[in-house]
Amino acid sequence: MNQVKNIAVSKIDPNSSVNVRRQGVDSNVETLKASIERYGFWPEHPIVIRPHPNADSEYEYEHVVGQCRLKASVMLGLEEIPAIVVAVISDDEAIQRSWGENEASGELLFSDKSYWVEKIYKKYCGDGNTAGEALTLAAKFLNVTEVTAQRYYSFAVLPKDLKDMVDVGSLPSGTANTIVKNTYQGGDHRKEKVEQGMRDRAGWYINLDNERRKHAEDALKAGGHNASIEQLDEIIDQKITKTGVRVLIPRALHSGLMKWGQKHGLTEESQIIGHMITTAING
Repeated sequence: MNQVKNIAVSKIDPNSSVNVRRQGVDSNVETLKASIERYGFWPEHPIVIRPHPNADSEYEYEHVVGQCRLKASVMLGLEEIPAIVVAVISDDEAIQRSWGENEASGELLFSDKSYWVEKIYKKYCGDGNTAGEALTLAAKFLNVTEVTAQRYYSFAVLPKDLKDMVDVGSLPSGTANTIVKNTYQGGDHRKEKVEQGMRDRAGWYINLDNERRKHAEDALKAGGHNASIEQLDEIIDQKITKTGVRVLIPRALHSGLMKWGQKHGLTEESQIIGHMITTAING
């Protein structure tokens, strides 16, 4: 059984080839640094390390789990921290352990998930498996369903700036997935054009008001790969016309409309307009 030991921070490589967390590290390190400064390192939460796989490395160990705690400790100049030393662990086992602990804690961002699903998928494809077999094996490797693996894999083709938007929540992951499925047709041909198409559609979605966003994904699915932004707007117009009366508000008055709604506890444009009409009719 592996025991917790106090290990010199200087012996642990601050970088790792098997720690799956790649994004959002710096902000978390700053948070942990402030906590460790105030309360000290948590002995009940040791990091996990292994003998360094590179015999020529200046470090004795490579971290498997706990990179943020390690980096915060380095910044604070701590001499030793508690660690579990796993003497024998393969790269695959180390990646699986890192994935499992980070995924369980909810700290993995979508960009990291897509990166590792794509990486493992390509590894199995390279071993002579079909695309379907590779996806099944990647899902099993990461202990997720095939549907989940497919969803994460689809994010791999998103341009980095759109992945960042999904990570910070400004672009919903479901909408991003719909954009990919209805813009990207497979292969690397016309890559720049396809990526720009995804950016155009993401920008279009973000600039929609709440009422129109409700129909955006249906419009993307109905419009398909070749629909222009104007055509997507037309599809939404048709959907709104079918579901109710559509009221056009001049752009110059939109801000005032929303402020009026906020004063009356309303946030949806359609609710605000309906309340104003009711108020006017009832005098």
